[in-house]
Amino acid sequence: MMCFRRLVVEGDSLSAIKNIKKKEEDKSVLRPIAHYIHQLELLFDEVTYNFVPRAVNDAAHVLAQEGQKRRVCGNWVKGVPNSVRIMVVKDRLVWNQRI
Repeated sequence: MMCFRRLVVEGDSLSAIKNIKKKEEDKSVLRPIAHYIHQLELLFDEVTYNFVPRAVNDAAHVLAQEGQKRRVCGNWVKGVPNSVRIMVVKDRLVWNQRI
């Protein structure tokens, strides 16, 4: 609906990312989530799945907390809260130290 053509799915569970990537039906508890993500693939030209270590994933956690606190479900197209911006900088610093 917003005309985005590429989707990047990131997660801090390597097994979940591998499960979603293989696109096979299985009996895991992730099956409904994987199925939903595979349905979303049809709406995009390109979909990428990335494992992101938990140590550099704090921004996603803070973003979810902000959404819950503000009762926002969906997207943050008009910008994100400052608390999230701060965590993005922290995550980037941690990520760069790993390299």
